[in-house]
Amino acid sequence: MIAISTNSKTRFYRALDKLADDPAVAKIKNYSQHKGTSTFRHCWNVAIYSFHLAEKLGWEIDEVALAKGAMLHDYYLYTVADKQKETNISDFRHGRTHPQLALENAKSEFYLTLKEQNMIRSHMWPLTLFHMPMSKEAWLISMADKYCAVREMYGDTKDLDPDVHTPWIRDLAHKKMRQVFEGV
Repeated sequence: MIAISTNSKTRFYRALDKLADDPAVAKIKNYSQHKGTSTFRHCWNVAIYSFHLAEKLGWEIDEVALAKGAMLHDYYLYTVADKQKETNISDFRHGRTHPQLALENAKSEFYLTLKEQNMIRSHMWPLTLFHMPMSKEAWLISMADKYCAVREMYGDTKDLDPDVHTPWIRDLAHKKMRQVFEGV
C-alpha cells in the first residue's frame, strides 16, 4: 500500500525550525519531564509524530498551526518534579491543570489562532473533560503526546523516529495484561 502524502513536509519543517530558533521557545530547553526528557525535546517529538500520524491517516492539515500547537502544548515553564516538590501537586492535578497554564504562557509570548489555542488547551483530553480537541490538528497532538510521553516515561527514546516502527508499547501492554489477569 502506498501512503499518499497530502501535506508539505517543507512547510511543516520550516515552521518547526523557525519555532525552535525562537528565544521564547528555547526557554523550554531548561525544563524537564518524563524521566528527564527536556520539555523542548518532548514537544519536538510530539510535533514530528503529529505530522507523521497525519501522513499515515491521509489527513490534510494546517502544517504551520500543527507545528506551533505541538511546540507550545507544554509551554508551562517549570520542571514537573520541582513543581511537585514545591507545591505537593499530584501527577493527576498537573495533568489537568498544565494545559491552561501552557496556553496562558504561550498567549503572552505568541499570537495564537483559536485553533492553536484549542490544540494547546485540549492536548490532555479526556483528562481535560470540557476542553475537547476541535480540529484534526488538535486530535493529532493529543494522540502523539500520549504516545511520546509513554515512551519517554519508560526510557525508550533511542528510536523516537516516526519512520522506525517499534512494537514496544504493544509488548508492554501485553505484559501488563498478563500481570493483571494471571497474577504474575
